[in-house]
Amino acid sequence: MSRRGAAKLETVVAPQAPEDGLTVGYLMGRARASLLSGLDTQLERFGLSGMQFAVLKHLAEGSARTAAELCRFMQYDTGAMTRIVDRLEERGLVRRERSREDRRAVVLRLAPSGRTQLPTLASLGAPSCPGSRAWPSACSMPTWPASARPKWRRSRAISQG
Repeated sequence: MSRRGAAKLETVVAPQAPEDGLTVGYLMGRARASLLSGLDTQLERFGLSGMQFAVLKHLAEGSARTAAELCRFMQYDTGAMTRIVDRLEERGLVRRERSREDRRAVVLRLAPSGRTQLPTLASLGAPSCPGSRAWPSACSMPTWPASARPKWRRSRAISQG
């Protein structure tokens, strides 16, 4: 008998979602989609999407310097990120520059017009706080219940005194 015939087939049963389909992952995905949709609506008058705004914001904060870093940070597809950066570059909001340390790498920088538009874009209502017109002050930590505050914030506040 062959090795295949001798091997026992085991049935692997995937965990089943609750009958109502409301798993944590599903709900988080729906919340993310809803928040991005609301942000897209607010940014429409500027000709930007929520993902384009997120790219501008991450570049301004310095949390990412290259398209690859943006993809990892935002958990986004490389092809889609290239298209987003292309559109931002066409609009004059972002520049691509060769890295001085590694000429193979392309660094993304906010163009002057991107830097001037960012405060206006950031002043839009926060999608995470429906009805809010101030971002992020309406979502500031003191309005959150203590149990919902991230632990690192609590520990930082304790260490500051």
